Amino acid sequence: MKTRFVRFILLVLLLLTASCQPKLEIKAEKVAREQMTYVMGAAAVDRAVIEVHPSKVGWLVVFRDANASCEEGAWWPGACRFGNRVFRDVYACVEWNWSIRQMGYSGESETLGEEDVCQGPAPELSTAEPNP
Repeated sequence: MKTRFVRFILLVLLLLTASCQPKLEIKAEKVAREQMTYVMGAAAVDRAVIEVHPSKVGWLVVFRDANASCEEGAWWPGACRFGNRVFRDVYACVEWNWSIRQMGYSGESETLGEEDVCQGPAPELSTAEPNP
């Protein structure tokens, strides 16, 4: 009887965990859409095929075939410093706390691969002295 009850509880927890996962990916996409609409323009976001992949920092949200240009959005410092460019794919790293600290892009004729390009935060250095 106890074994059945424990199995039932584990099954319920497994189903609850599985049902929450897509919701987190949808939220990550929503966060990235909102931010990237400002960064690369609404037209580029609308024409992109959006992919959400798990990442070591949270989620990697890729805007495939966005063909974003420097004229459409605000962009981040340095992306358009050499004139008007077109970026085929653009990505944003949505972290577990729902912030975006890293974004990137591919060139006009290049496409982003499937690898996780999001970088984890730098390890914190201890301020305490080691114990001898």
